[in-house]
Amino acid sequence: MSAPPSALPELRARGRWPPPPGPRVAIVGSRKPSPYGEAVAEQLATDLAFAGVIVISGLALGIDAAAHRGALAGGGITVAVMGTGVDVVYPPSHAALADEIVAGGGALVSQFPDGALPRRHNFPARNVTMAALADAVVVVEAAQGSGALITAEAAAELGRDVLAVPGSVFSPLSTGTHGLIRDGAGLVQNARDVLAALGVGQEVLDDPLRPPKSAGFELGRGRDGLVLHLSETMPVSASELARKVQLPVAEVVGRLTSLELEGAVRRHGSGYLRALRRGK
Repeated sequence: MSAPPSALPELRARGRWPPPPGPRVAIVGSRKPSPYGEAVAEQLATDLAFAGVIVISGLALGIDAAAHRGALAGGGITVAVMGTGVDVVYPPSHAALADEIVAGGGALVSQFPDGALPRRHNFPARNVTMAALADAVVVVEAAQGSGALITAEAAAELGRDVLAVPGSVFSPLSTGTHGLIRDGAGLVQNARDVLAALGVGQEVLDDPLRPPKSAGFELGRGRDGLVLHLSETMPVSASELARKVQLPVAEVVGRLTSLELEGAVRRHGSGYLRALRRGK
């Protein structure tokens, strides 16, 4: 199920390379996703990693980072395909995440020489390499012109499965994914859809030893307790908040949505703020 050697450039690596045998899925998408998209990517990666799938992404902001973190949370292996040298982490804020990927048995790989800086023309080539390394590509939120669509196009040309997660019809981040589905990409609602496309058994997802998705409503983790972790001035993303309270990001997004409807929190960009108290 691995990519044919002719489809891959020579790669440099930091960490375990090549990875152990097994199916490989690339999860890609917007660098500025909605909370919904971020939650979907992280949960998909967690479930796929738990099922033994190697999760591939590009270490970028947004969907890529959510995919890597989800795979690590699922106890699996994740590979970051970089548009820089393996010794140049981009964005720099993902240095700790890069270290976690390597420490977790995964790898940072690159077709570019050590010391190579992030250049615009590097990333389309990086996206093609991601497609070549994967058995399937899942796109989660991608506007028209997104680099994730380059990955999907390359995957189709290489005979890989292309799948996409549907989104809101009101969001420009759905135009790319809905276009892929319209043109024949498989529709993804959960990890079972991806495993079915791969022809991989799904019984592992019903394993009673699997960590539960919900860990309860302890102080600071319950719906109202989430507000305690929010600032009135500095937005916090749903994934960052999920890591603070040690709950699945999908569950945190659901609770934040309820709190937003109640007026207890408000959205600011891709993050959340505690609602201002009256009189301020």
